[in-house]
Amino acid sequence: MPSKDGLSTVLVAVLALAGGIFVGYADSHSDDVPLTLALLFGFSFLVGFLKPRRVWLWSLLVGIWVPVLDALLRPIGLAPHEPSPTPGLLSTLAVLGLVMAACFAGAFAGALAGKAARGSLQSRTLFH
Repeated sequence: MPSKDGLSTVLVAVLALAGGIFVGYADSHSDDVPLTLALLFGFSFLVGFLKPRRVWLWSLLVGIWVPVLDALLRPIGLAPHEPSPTPGLLSTLAVLGLVMAACFAGAFAGALAGKAARGSLQSRTLFH
């Protein structure tokens, strides 16, 4: 029988993947960069809050889908074609860097908030 911690890790991983795929799909249909970064930060914050021990993993699971889906959906016709040429390697790496920065910032902020909230709850139950 799987442990409670193992099951919660799998559930948070599924949530991170679903959030990342959602944001990646939405980004491939929109040019609104601030909204994409806010969604990435928000999903990363949520999973970092829920499970602060693996923030690096949550950041990767949420963030990797923006460049992957951006590269895959346009050629197969599932995303609108841009009038501009296909981005090159350097611009793809720049997007990846920006995306991962937002995801890491969100996940670490969520982890800090989660640890602070759990610490506050533990101190209240111990002394009151």
